[in-house]
Amino acid sequence: MYSGYLIFCGKTTLGQCLSKRLFTCADSHGEEVASIKKGSVLFAYNPETRTLVGPFTAASGGAARIETGAWATKIDEHSASANVKLEWEDLHVIKNADEQFSFLAKFEKCELSTIRVQTLLDALKEAPKFEE
Repeated sequence: MYSGYLIFCGKTTLGQCLSKRLFTCADSHGEEVASIKKGSVLFAYNPETRTLVGPFTAASGGAARIETGAWATKIDEHSASANVKLEWEDLHVIKNADEQFSFLAKFEKCELSTIRVQTLLDALKEAPKFEE
């Protein structure tokens, strides 16, 4: 059984996540990010472009301020409330992902069910590689 989470990123934020190998959250999902366990499967979703990128693996559990000051740019105007270190091998991308996965259109919770994690993993395996 997979433990999985959807992390929300904009284009700029995703670039920062990739370069720092760190995801941060400063909004209402901070508590959920803090509950991520090492080894969890993570997917980045940009609701504006409706693009899904992944899979990532949590290289750490979510915690408060793993890397203080990592987000001292416009990306995070507030102090980060939770961070998780990321690792990955091959990233893939699904454009217009909400058309294929209707639950993305009205997503309210970061944690994914085991079935949704497996569904996204299977779909990403067949998707084009992500180019940074």
